Amino acid sequence: MLKKIAIVLLFALPIYLMAEESKLGHINSQEILTLMPERATIEKTISDLQSQWEKELVKMREEYTSKIKEYQEKQATMPESIKQARQSEIGEIEQRITTFQQTASADLQKKQQELFTPVVEKVKKAITEVGTENNYLYIFDLSTQSIIYQSPKSSDLTPLVKKKLGLK
Repeated sequence: MLKKIAIVLLFALPIYLMAEESKLGHINSQEILTLMPERATIEKTISDLQSQWEKELVKMREEYTSKIKEYQEKQATMPESIKQARQSEIGEIEQRITTFQQTASADLQKKQQELFTPVVEKVKKAITEVGTENNYLYIFDLSTQSIIYQSPKSSDLTPLVKKKLGLK
């Protein structure tokens, strides 16, 4: 019986020591970002910008609608050359609206990224500090399903796998 206990301890001790040395943790960065105080100001800025774009888009759509209505009312009495000119004008307005929507969307994304980047960097810095201070080997981010912190003590096993596969 004593031998069995000794054998169990002999196998369990290295596993316990290895577990103590290799600390793993996880966070949810989206949860943290939603709690950041800067978020409200950023969202207000984005919302205001979006409202400006939407007001301009409404004006463009009103112009488009009025041009179509005018064209439909007068098309029966219009000469063919004027019809073609009006159709071309309506097509140009449609194109301007499409381009405007694409530009607005790209600008909003760019502004959002510009405003959130410092906040994300602040969170990443805090995560790195927590990992270093508490001797974590890895910290996983549940929201992105990725490793967000990697200790300098971690081992890169790529060379061993390459060797095993006979790759250079």
